[in-house]
Amino acid sequence: MIDKTFMYTSLFAALFTTLALKFLQMFSFINWSPIGWTDKWYQVSSYHYSIKWTLLFIGLFIIFAILYILSSFMGKIPPSLSAIIIGVIGVIIVEWFISEPKSIIDVFKTISYPFLATIAITLRFITGTATFMRKV
Repeated sequence: MIDKTFMYTSLFAALFTTLALKFLQMFSFINWSPIGWTDKWYQVSSYHYSIKWTLLFIGLFIIFAILYILSSFMGKIPPSLSAIIIGVIGVIIVEWFISEPKSIIDVFKTISYPFLATIAITLRFITGTATFMRKV
């Protein structure tokens, strides 16, 4: 299960997501900074922005590696369906922590749809690859 495909899939998913987040931030598709979480950590807040982006990349790599392993066990569920469900839940959780809305309806008003699409594409790539490699 843990082979070259696992590593490459997690690596390219993390790279794509990191670059996509930078693109979304640069063109104001998201109203928050992807590396804004580092301001809350005293040790990391003074680091150079490239180190913060590298830490984000490493965190995404670990998250996507775990999702790859979990997705490989969901062989009976179509990859598109599981990617959409995991993506929507993940984006709602991220937006909930970032914007701190008062109700769930406020979360849907603040969701960035380009961010949702980016996460859905990435998760479809991960779940599709994991499911295919499990069947081979």
